[in-house]
Amino acid sequence: MIVVGIETTCDETSIAVLKFHEKKRELSGLPYAEELSLVVLTQDFHSIYGGVVPELASRSHLESISRVFRLALEKAGVELKDIDLVAVANEPGLPGSLIVGVSFAKGLAQSLSKKIIAVNHVEAHIISPLIEHDIPFPFASLVVSGGHTSLYLVESIGKYKLVLKTRDDSVGEVFDKVAKFFRFGYPGGPVIDSLSGGAEQLFSFPNVDSEDFSFSGIKTFSVRVPEHWFGPFPLPEFFASFQKKLIDEILFKSFDALKKFGNGSLNIKHFALTGGVAKNSYLRQVVKNLELENKIEFIFPSQRYCTDNGTMIAFLGGLRHIIFGETSPLDFDIRPTGYLKAKGGIDE
Repeated sequence: MIVVGIETTCDETSIAVLKFHEKKRELSGLPYAEELSLVVLTQDFHSIYGGVVPELASRSHLESISRVFRLALEKAGVELKDIDLVAVANEPGLPGSLIVGVSFAKGLAQSLSKKIIAVNHVEAHIISPLIEHDIPFPFASLVVSGGHTSLYLVESIGKYKLVLKTRDDSVGEVFDKVAKFFRFGYPGGPVIDSLSGGAEQLFSFPNVDSEDFSFSGIKTFSVRVPEHWFGPFPLPEFFASFQKKLIDEILFKSFDALKKFGNGSLNIKHFALTGGVAKNSYLRQVVKNLELENKIEFIFPSQRYCTDNGTMIAFLGGLRHIIFGETSPLDFDIRPTGYLKAKGGIDE
């Protein structure tokens, strides 16, 4: 089965072509999926504004999506007639950006008389490590990005339990806002990660008194410290300390929550991390120590699957069609604020 995946939830125009095979994986029982092509056009011009400008993002999607689609088909070596299913992210995301991707997907499916399926962008991130890795169910999946910071227990495809979420900012948003305060470009996470490399962690941050993830206090503290500093400000050391605080907050709260979820013991053996912040070098360094201490395996998708991409959309859409026989009617709508229910499925 050949699936085209279309992702335009924010500022990446991405289309992928995925081929599902009949052979099943040993641990998860899912069918093997082969990526035939993945094209991601990132809108770099948003950096001059310090964040994504929704109107400009949707206009850029509109101008480039046809070109991205043609390139994806060319790289995959497939023709229009070879497509079996069109998968598109219709939630959550920027309304204008979603409209472009969904409208293109509907037009493509209708013109070719092909089936179409709408999928949730966050759900696609949750299961994206399964694109490359055969992970047995259940496993934990932590989505850490510019729009989301949520921890899920993945019992099977389509069945998720929300363990922990942020009560305010997402962790990626805090990286971006603190970087913007220091007049660095967007996105801020890679800049902070780069400047932190090898620097000593000299600054102490206040504890966050919340069982949920909460990052707004760390953000506020971070922008106030320089205002009361005398002399040259040690930026690399500050960024190293700031990054450590955020990452430690994510990981240790995740472990505490999973233990409570498992009646006092860490019952899961596999912990997947995905989203843009999963590319962070300090995060990847810390989990190596946690693996040994807790006898748990941390799993990261390839970096191209951490950020928004069409492959994860095609993968989720293809699995839902193969496992549940799901398709969507052509009159489905975008849902900019759509989210996953705690026990699986989409809530209003």
